[in-house]
Amino acid sequence: MSQINGTENRFRDAWELTVDAWQRSVRTIRNTPSLLMLSGLLGVSLWIFVTEEQNPTLVDELTAPILVQSVNVETGLAVANQLPSVQIVLAAPQERWDDIAAGLGAFTAFVDLNGLTGREQQVQVQIDIEGIRGVRVVEIIPERVTVNLEDLTSVEVPVRVRAVGPLPLGYEQGETTVNQRSVIVTGPASLVSRVSDAVADINVTGLNLGIEQTVTIVPRGAGGGEIRGVTLEPSTARVGVEIRQSTLVRTLPFRIEVKGAPAPGFRIANLVISPATITVEGTLETLQQVDSIDLGEVDVTGERTDVTRAITVELPPGLSVTERRVVTVVVQIAPIDGDFSFAIVPTLVGVGSGLTATLSEPTVELILNGPLPLLNELTTEDLQVTLDLTGLGVGTHEVPATTTTPEGVIVTSLQPETVSVTLAAG
Repeated sequence: MSQINGTENRFRDAWELTVDAWQRSVRTIRNTPSLLMLSGLLGVSLWIFVTEEQNPTLVDELTAPILVQSVNVETGLAVANQLPSVQIVLAAPQERWDDIAAGLGAFTAFVDLNGLTGREQQVQVQIDIEGIRGVRVVEIIPERVTVNLEDLTSVEVPVRVRAVGPLPLGYEQGETTVNQRSVIVTGPASLVSRVSDAVADINVTGLNLGIEQTVTIVPRGAGGGEIRGVTLEPSTARVGVEIRQSTLVRTLPFRIEVKGAPAPGFRIANLVISPATITVEGTLETLQQVDSIDLGEVDVTGERTDVTRAITVELPPGLSVTERRVVTVVVQIAPIDGDFSFAIVPTLVGVGSGLTATLSEPTVELILNGPLPLLNELTTEDLQVTLDLTGLGVGTHEVPATTTTPEGVIVTSLQPETVSVTLAAG
């Protein structure tokens, strides 16, 4: 029980101290109201100082210019000129600039034309900011823009379909259809008067079948340029275009005749045509009569080296081509390989001093293989068979024969491969 009473006494003492402090504070504020105001100002100043230190206010231009729009245009009038873009200077804390860089906030520049009827006037640009707080407009560059007002008028113009883009080889554009024969052009009188028609472009690039789609209609002048600043009603149309195959496409090989024969001992090794084929187009009847494209003839009479010709392709009547029409023809000429037999007297080298050598075979037979023109020109002086007797003494020895031949000629047989040599004292 004594513990409970002690707790109650401490609570009562604390409450009395709190009430006493509050009463003294109230009396101080009543007696010195200026002290309250000073404290408030100091608190606000301290808050502003701390905020600026941690999140300073930055003044800078918005990165992208903003196109000026017109609002509240008087009935019967229309803006005749293209309004410019303006640059705006903003003041905002650093964290707000980070939000703007991240894509937050919508900035709209506009001129309010309510009550304005003059044909030309300078109007103050206003900025509307949505989606972000704590951002202030410091400057608009320029602050005012020129607005030309004209009478609002409407005319009816025809709709023209225009196919855009290349079709594949062998296809052509057929008839076009549009569900909207005409549209109403509305806008300033000077701009409306320049509109000659409304064009519906449809992309047919690479198509080999007809297509139908909804496209946007664009007002255009007599020179084909787009007329901006007017509106169309309706603004879209359902457009169709027919694509049909006008010709067939076929890839054909080339054919060439090689006339004559190369020089004796030479042959035609290969025939190279580059490119080897050509893609042509024509009617079915024409293509059924053609299996290849004739390049004429190439004469190789007496030739010893490759024959190269650049030939211009001549197409049969009724065929056309979009590729290059010059073909390179190479007739490759190569020597004919053959075999020749020669009887060669061996040459002895390294015979010791005071010794004489006697061969069991007076000649060695060489069978050679190589280009016939080269073999036809060989003599025994161009060939050599050597027997090396270095270090051999008196007696009979089997000595291997070694051969030396011109470049391009190889030995296919050597008989005998070793020769019996008898050395005797001289």
